[in-house]
Order: sequence, then C-alpha cells, then structure tokens
Amino acid sequence: MTTFSVIMATYNRGRHILPSIQSVLRQSCRDFELLVVGDCCTDDTADVVRALASPQIRWLNLPERGGSQAFPNNAGMEMSRGQYIAYLGHDDIWAPDHLQALADLFGHNPQPDFVVSGAIFHGPRASNFRWVTGIFDESDTALKHFFPPSSFGHRRDVADRIGKWRHPKEITAPVDADFLLRAARSGMNFVSTQRVTVQKFAAGHRYLSYTSHTSDEQERMVRRMARPGYNDYLASELAKAKAAGGYMVVVHPDYERYENGQVSAQNAMAKGVVRPDLRDLRQREVIKQDNSPKALDWFPHQAGDDWVLWVGCNPRPKLLVPFKYAGKARIRLDVRHPLREALTKLKLSVNGRPAAARLSKVRQEGNLWKAQATFETALRRDDPTILELHLTRLQRPAGRNGIGVADIEVTPLGWQSIVATGARLLAKFRPAR
Repeated sequence: MTTFSVIMATYNRGRHILPSIQSVLRQSCRDFELLVVGDCCTDDTADVVRALASPQIRWLNLPERGGSQAFPNNAGMEMSRGQYIAYLGHDDIWAPDHLQALADLFGHNPQPDFVVSGAIFHGPRASNFRWVTGIFDESDTALKHFFPPSSFGHRRDVADRIGKWRHPKEITAPVDADFLLRAARSGMNFVSTQRVTVQKFAAGHRYLSYTSHTSDEQERMVRRMARPGYNDYLASELAKAKAAGGYMVVVHPDYERYENGQVSAQNAMAKGVVRPDLRDLRQREVIKQDNSPKALDWFPHQAGDDWVLWVGCNPRPKLLVPFKYAGKARIRLDVRHPLREALTKLKLSVNGRPAAARLSKVRQEGNLWKAQATFETALRRDDPTILELHLTRLQRPAGRNGIGVADIEVTPLGWQSIVATGARLLAKFRPAR
C-alpha cells in the first residue's frame, strides 16, 4: 500500500498550479500518489497536469461544480490507495521534507489520527502580513486553533469515523474548519511536527484573487527553498510573526452565529469565485460600497448612511466595477485620507494596465481630506473590470489612518453613450398612442 495519498483540489488554476505540484514531486519521501481533482474545471488545467506525464499523478475532473474543496476531497479519498491522506491547496507550497515530517510521527505508537505541521500564512505581496499556526504541544489545541488542510495528514479511516467533507451550504463553518472540529470533538489525537513545512498563500486573504490567477509568489517561494539560507529565512519569519502578535492566533470564531452556508458564500464573494451580476453600462452609474468582506484589501466602515472602504494591509488593493461596455468610460473615485498630502496623486491600473488619474482640489470635512480621482479607460466587454490602486507609503497605513474609497461613479463615453441617451430621450418624449 502507498504511504501517502496527496489530494489537491483545484478549480480553473491552469498553469499556475505547477509550483504547487512541483513542491509535491520534490518531496524527500517518495512513497506517495498525487490525486489532482478538478471541481468541474473548464480551463486547460487537465492539459497542464497531464503534460507532466508523471506516473505518480492521477487527474480527475468532477462532472458537476460543487463550489468548494469538499467535493474534490471526497472524490480523492474514494480513489486513494494510501495509508494516510494529505492535502495540498492548489496555491500552497510544501517544503521538501513535509511528507517525511508527517511520516515520522505517524510511525509512532500509539499512532496519532492527525499529524499537523507548522504553516505560515502569507498576506499579499509587500503587505508584511504573516500568521503562523500548527505548532502546539497539546492534542486539544485542535478544538480552538485552525490548521489549513495543506498542513495536516490523517489516517485514511478518519472519514469512516467522523464522516466525509460536508456540503458548504449545510454547515455554518467553512468546510475545512468543520472537518477539523468534528475530528477534534470526537476525541481524535492531534500531534504537531513542531516545525514549519508549509507556506500558505491563502486565496481568501487576496480580494478577487479568482478573477485573475497568478503564481509569482509561489514560484519565488520554490526558488527560495532551493537556495542556501532557507532555514534562516524561516527563523526570521517566525520571529516577525511573534513580534507582530501573529503566532498561533488563527482560532475558530463562534460559527453558530452564522447561517448555514453564510461564511462559505462570503468567502466566495471575497475571492471573486462568485461575483455581482454583470450589467450593461448605458448611463451614469454610482457604485455604493457595502460591508461585504474584502479580504485584507479593505475594511468597510459605515459613515452615516454610506459605507467607506478603508485600506487594509495590501499595498495593491482592488476594486470591482460590475459593468460591461464596448467602449471607454469615465470612472471617478471618491477618495479620502486624514492627511492632505496623501491626496496629491493616485497611481492605479485597470485590468492590469496603468491608468492616469487626475485628482480634484482637496477639501477638508471634519478630520478628513477628500478629493475625486478621475480617469478614462476601456471596460471589459464580458467580465467585470478590476481596478488596482498602487499606494504610496503615506497612503498605506491600515484602517482609517490610510486611504479610503467611497462612491465609484462610472459614465459611458463615445457614440454608444450618445445613442443610448438619445434613445432614452425619444422614449421619454414620444407621444402616447
């Protein structure tokens, strides 16, 4: 029997899945199979995986989309041949000794049900955000602390004893937290490897990450692991996490305060897996902000009857424009900051291309300075347009000490707009028959 069945659930990540797969193929423990299971992928992920032509990799694409890792994980367990089940997120990276670290502890007597390795959650690039989890001494730590699936392995009979991964709409917790908590509450034994072997680039920490996949962070990490000095890097990251209060702080909230499926739906919106309805831009539209979660990019705060998004720790926060238009549009952002000098300029890009914004005269209201940033750009014809702000150090401090964005005004330009306006006027003044 194979020692490890590694399950990698994926959805439309295409070539960007390669660094994660490579981190499995480079494991020092060679007794494994890798089961890549697509959640009804519709892109070229199948071709990318098959092109690797590795006898250790099997590919399965589910015929229906389930919308979470639960369904691919269950399918992977059904086709698995391993003594132990391990998981790797399609955007996470294992150190070469990860599986060996798990194997060493599974070999102990009495045998643990779960072996958990240390993991570092990385925020968006240059965010200086990191959490460390998975380093513990007591088994009941699993009742309080969350460990990402990429960090743990379990005996294959675990699902027989507690049940499979559950449908996200039927539970209050995220599917991974639900699986862990059911195991912990049943009295299963959790042990830690006491060392970090997982680098996690959580999609849930990256607003709209599913609108445009990238793998530059993962590729850099794979290269870093291959160079001398990686252990020094790990020690530095652990020290920074402890100094910033980010060590062993990933704890379960009270999931019972949520409705079934609520957390799952919020996470899907934040990642951009689920998006607002895409509408035709026919006239001037104003996008009002709301309090929906926007990962580490923005913190919503209510100001009177309106919501303002205040920047989080991501120096490249994104905004979504849910309109399509076959031409150019004028976009105007209502921006604010506690410092006047922070609103002298604003750099941004639209769908990955630089855009030049003009800032209006700055005015003061209470403790804030306000301005309008205006620019013209082409919108996408079939997808939402993504704005990305490129913030200076002065604009970046998190929360209401940094930049805020309120209303976003979008106005169509060109002959399409003129035709649409004329049609509305004709309809308005056409005599009734």
